[in-house]
Amino acid sequence: MSYKRLIPHCRDTQFLLSQAQDSNLSPLTRIRVRIHLWTCTACTRFSQQLAFMRKAMEQLGKD
Repeated sequence: MSYKRLIPHCRDTQFLLSQAQDSNLSPLTRIRVRIHLWTCTACTRFSQQLAFMRKAMEQLGKD
């Protein structure tokens, strides 16, 4: 299996990051996403933005 098949593309990574907000990813998928995030600043930024929005929504729910 080539390494390119192990590391998802940006579109797939962003979809998986969104899915991870609502459900658990498999251990292999989490590893694949983490490897992609190590190499891609755009997806890392996307992940940080998702985390920020999630925290903001939680704060709104507490008010």
